[in-house]
Amino acid sequence: MANRKGIFKAVGLFTAGFVFGAIILGGLVAWGYSRMFRDQYYNGILSNANTAYMIRSDRQEQLLKNIETNIRQCVVSADSLWKNDEDRLPAFWYVQRYYQSFDLSVPEDIKDILDSLPPRPLTSYEKSQLQEEAKQLQAEKNNPAQPK
Repeated sequence: MANRKGIFKAVGLFTAGFVFGAIILGGLVAWGYSRMFRDQYYNGILSNANTAYMIRSDRQEQLLKNIETNIRQCVVSADSLWKNDEDRLPAFWYVQRYYQSFDLSVPEDIKDILDSLPPRPLTSYEKSQLQEEAKQLQAEKNNPAQPK
């Protein structure tokens, strides 16, 4: 009988310790995530304030250089960490579009990364432009210009 009480006591203590440990561990994890998101938010505020400060200080060229360097570093890092992650594609396509839109040469350290991307799907604006062009061509085809 005393042996059974000892076993129940041991099981009860183990269960209580396990539950207590899980609660403490859950609290630590929640605290860590809370801290991470808080720090990320504060870094966003600092980044925006720095951007505004540099623009107001007529240092746009330096700001642009800093941003372009940061873009390159982020692309290289994201590619090395999550090479086959499809969630990276919209960000990488946007970087690709940035260089194409402003006729800039793609830096060597990200050229291979951007060149290896699958084709970017059309944006909703590009789709609507194509639909408009198709409608105009169809209208011209149905109503050819009358010769004078």
